[in-house]
Amino acid sequence: MDNSLSIEELKKAFNDFTSASKVIEQTYGFLKEEINHLKDELKSKNERLAELSLLLESIVMNMRSGFMVVDIKGQILLKNNILSNYSGDDKHFIENIINEKYPGIYEREIGERIFKITVDSIDFQNKKVFTYLVDDVTDIKNLEKEKHRDEKLKLMGEMAANIAHEIRNPLGSIELYSSVLLRSLKNEKDINLINSIIKGLKTINNIISNILVFNRDINVDIRKHYVSDIVDDVVLYLRHLMVGKKIEFQNRVGDDDIIYCDSEYLKQVIMNLLHNSIESVEEKGQIIIYSNEDDISTKIIVEDNGCGIKKEYFDKLFIPFQTNKPKGTGLGLSIAYKIVKEHGGNIYPESDGSTYTKFTIELPKRGLYVK
Repeated sequence: MDNSLSIEELKKAFNDFTSASKVIEQTYGFLKEEINHLKDELKSKNERLAELSLLLESIVMNMRSGFMVVDIKGQILLKNNILSNYSGDDKHFIENIINEKYPGIYEREIGERIFKITVDSIDFQNKKVFTYLVDDVTDIKNLEKEKHRDEKLKLMGEMAANIAHEIRNPLGSIELYSSVLLRSLKNEKDINLINSIIKGLKTINNIISNILVFNRDINVDIRKHYVSDIVDDVVLYLRHLMVGKKIEFQNRVGDDDIIYCDSEYLKQVIMNLLHNSIESVEEKGQIIIYSNEDDISTKIIVEDNGCGIKKEYFDKLFIPFQTNKPKGTGLGLSIAYKIVKEHGGNIYPESDGSTYTKFTIELPKRGLYVK
């Protein structure tokens, strides 16, 4: 009986062991399946992480802003493509940027460009590193400067117009009385004196007329023209001045270049620039006018080898009454600037301050109502 029970117990134990083995086998299969699932999930996440890392690297390397990471010793750990384009092998450029070690936003003029530099510091692998975000803000600064100039021009124009009207009224009376007085004089000396007064009054009146033109709204009649036709008319009018100074004049305007403008107003602009060049160059000096066009705009460039314009005067070039000429009023370039802006274009000065001056008139081709 005891032996019989032992066999039964052994059978039961064996059955229990078999059942337990099956449970373990099932559990192992489940665990193996779960591990394989986790491996697949880990692989997918690693692939996704690799894709994101590649995307992040691509964004950083190709972003429009310059980006650089530098360690505390000044060693560059990372530098994106556009920053490489800015600097090339120019160590001076990089030194100007990494010179700042305190978090903040800085503005630096490097060469002829203006950069906004955003500096921050972070802990990376238990070490402090510095990040630099670099943006070229030259064009933005120029637009801000241009907007400020336009606002200033508007205010000055309104003020000048008010003063001009106040002056013109008594000026007319003085000229009238002077003319009446002139008819009654016999003495040649007195006659010459009154003639000088009348001549001076006409000069003042001409200045006032220019002031009023500057302040008056300009309604441009935009039409399609050949640049050469406009330039030829201006050159014909000023030819005698160039011949008088024996100036070497080169007209390189393209015969087929097209410009969309009000021809009479544009002639006034070109005449002003050419006249300034004639006054600027010495006898036997050189003046060149040329043009080029693309699908977006047409440019007319007037260049001379005269005395140049110093850089500190550039901001005042288009402000009325700002002139270095002994007999100038400083209104010519102001009026030219206003005409070009009314065309939706711009005018750009360039000079080294001593050996040459170049003005570029740029007028758009698109977005205009053209007859």
